[in-house]
Amino acid sequence: MNNKGDLPRNANTGTVAFIVLVLGFTGLNLLISIQAVALDMESYISTWTGLDIPTSAAMSLDDLRLVGSKLLGYFTGTESTPQVTAAIDGTLRPVFREHEIEHLYDVRDLFQLGFGAKRVCQALIVLGILLAAWQPGVNGYHDKRQRLFQSALRVGLLVSKSLKAGGILLLAATVLLGLPAALDFTRWWTGFHLITFDNDLWRLDPATDWLIRIFPEEFFFAAVKRIAMYSIAIAGTYIVLGIILRFSVGYLSSDHSKQDF
Repeated sequence: MNNKGDLPRNANTGTVAFIVLVLGFTGLNLLISIQAVALDMESYISTWTGLDIPTSAAMSLDDLRLVGSKLLGYFTGTESTPQVTAAIDGTLRPVFREHEIEHLYDVRDLFQLGFGAKRVCQALIVLGILLAAWQPGVNGYHDKRQRLFQSALRVGLLVSKSLKAGGILLLAATVLLGLPAALDFTRWWTGFHLITFDNDLWRLDPATDWLIRIFPEEFFFAAVKRIAMYSIAIAGTYIVLGIILRFSVGYLSSDHSKQDF
């Protein structure tokens, strides 16, 4: 495997493949972490119970579960409306007012954008692997199996580097984004809404709007902490997998001791 001789010819394609893979792995980590929390009904129930939302929202835990299931179905496209009828303080009525439903339209758009971005990240990973495999430089091997083997080693090397880089990048980003949230979540959460939404529908009144009673700021603080923990765990897994893959490639390569990894 003549890596040193191949690097000048493959540098441009290898760099592009590396960047594409890092973007794909990094984005996929973030989106998986968000969706793992945002789409987990048991996480909702746990947070509602811990914050005693059944008391503050004057709703039973079963009715809260009904609302949560309806919203998740709406966000994922299996429900046509977020509106749901439930018992509030003993009275059966629609839970949300019109402006709350309009805000939930915007939230649904964010979810759909996230689902689309996740597919893009998955496509980037596939593209990066194909670019790594496509690089020239193994034509000197006349045996087809040997060429495929050398190509697989090259892909493994780039993937290992990308996993480590993506993991380190996510750890840094989690710290940079998480520290301000930990210091002043109200300010951080307000800034998020100002950046994300182009209207004021998210400014809800807890005296009249049940959406904010069911999902108060404390609920989202707990959710953001869970997302950060998921992200850190996946980033750590990336780094470990990258190191394992790097040594596996070195072990399988016939001249791994001569390669500049």
